[in-house]
Amino acid sequence: MGYENSGRRPQPTALKVLRGNPGKRKPNPAEPIPPSGEVQKPLMSTKAGEIWDRLAPIATAMGTLTVADVTAFRTLCELQATLELASAQKDAPVTLAAAMKIEKEFAPIVRPYYALFGLDPVSRTRIQVPKKTAEPISKWAGVLA
Repeated sequence: MGYENSGRRPQPTALKVLRGNPGKRKPNPAEPIPPSGEVQKPLMSTKAGEIWDRLAPIATAMGTLTVADVTAFRTLCELQATLELASAQKDAPVTLAAAMKIEKEFAPIVRPYYALFGLDPVSRTRIQVPKKTAEPISKWAGVLA
């Protein structure tokens, strides 16, 4: 029995390669590859921008932050900013609690959309895209050459 979330989540192929493929399972040959390019910092709150500046270089160096992951990473920064602001306001009257509650409830709702489109590194292992071929190859191609 079970359902789609049963068991451990698959690891990104790049991480499996770095670890020497400990499970010895064949990696997904059709795993989508995010477009190359420089990751640009999106518009966000000031505190989330500080967190982006702190975490983005680390994630980029590890190869887990790509152009395809900017929106999900922005959400992570906004949620972390809310947690840090709430932590700083522990002794003050609770004014941030409502916003923090909304974001905490909203994050799990949005997350499946990121996974659906392969916008986080783990979900790319579950997605298979067909290889692009210019034209069909004939079984007689190369016989006369």
